[in-house]
Amino acid sequence: MIEIHLDGGQQTFAPGDSLRGTLQWMGDAAPRAIEVRLLWHTSGRGDRDVGVAHRLRIEAPAAIGSSPFEFTAPSGPYSCSGRLVSICWALEATAEPGDEVVRSELVIAPDGREVGLGPPAV
Repeated sequence: MIEIHLDGGQQTFAPGDSLRGTLQWMGDAAPRAIEVRLLWHTSGRGDRDVGVAHRLRIEAPAAIGSSPFEFTAPSGPYSCSGRLVSICWALEATAEPGDEVVRSELVIAPDGREVGLGPPAV
């Protein structure tokens, strides 16, 4: 079991903000490694794209443990939502070996608000 805890439960960030939190894990056996990544991905029509902005890899951790992490919110791409495609940010954690992937969705954009892609409101 892996859990991602962001300090203060914050889920929205502006470029340059610090994303701080703690990664916690518990298993029957010690994993080879645990990794937490700050990534963006597209959703909607067309091909899916993914980009990793930051990663922290913990080699040979104990079966039960925790580790703080801190990343800086990148300058782009911004979280945005449109009719055909959206760009979403997330923290994602995995343990090796294993197929468990834990994801915590985020917003990274000016003023911490997702950018809308579409015609202006009338």
